[in-house]
Amino acid sequence: MKKLIYLSSVLFILISCNHKKENQIIKADLIPEEQQSELFKAIATMDSLYFSAQNVCDLEKYAYYLSDDFEFFHDKAGLTASKEEEMKDMSIFCGEEQRNRQPLRRELSEGTLKVYPIDNYGALEFCDHVFYLQINDGTEKVVGSGKLTALWKKENNEWKLARVISYDHQHLAEVELTSEILDQYVGDYILPDRIVNIKKEGKLLRATDVNDGKPGWNTLLFPESENTFYFNYENVVYKFIKSGIKIKTLNIYENGKLIEEAKRK
Repeated sequence: MKKLIYLSSVLFILISCNHKKENQIIKADLIPEEQQSELFKAIATMDSLYFSAQNVCDLEKYAYYLSDDFEFFHDKAGLTASKEEEMKDMSIFCGEEQRNRQPLRRELSEGTLKVYPIDNYGALEFCDHVFYLQINDGTEKVVGSGKLTALWKKENNEWKLARVISYDHQHLAEVELTSEILDQYVGDYILPDRIVNIKKEGKLLRATDVNDGKPGWNTLLFPESENTFYFNYENVVYKFIKSGIKIKTLNIYENGKLIEEAKRK
């Protein structure tokens, strides 16, 4: 069962006819700007350090930034209930097989970071971010976006990440194509050992291998240009080739090398 964390704030309204007492009321918007900016800078720094450790898979540093009572709520993966469980998951995420297959880099979306103080505890962070697939030729391709709410705890004058809520994950591609363009690629493409069926799925395409009439392996195709699509893992590209005004061939590339040519049915 998924759990939700509700963060609530209490506003104290002091009402008095005494003018002297009214002048003593301190409102949130009167907090000195330099204090707000110092907190913002501190959390911006911690966000950078935490995700830098994740991006390069420095598990020792990653663990250092987590509080002992760490919890992680993810809209797709559910609840990670402890620091120990999180580090087990990270050991898989950073394992050789996974990193070879899908090396990802997270980047904070500029201008989205918001930071609020939590009295006698720490700070609350809100931000948007994007994720990039790192290709083995040194380039990157965007594959997704998401939102983050993070609760930072200050312990012994050090910032520790206590709670993460990661949500609203969306597929994101290098370019966005119209429905009309995507529609022209829909159909079956014939290979000696299988049929590659292409369907439209939202703003992306989905490729499904069909053997003896039965659908099997499938994956989303992310548009890179008008006729070129990529996976959100590995370095595989599907390129649709026109003959005149019609799509006739689907070329499949792996690591830049043409490995299969499928003729449209």
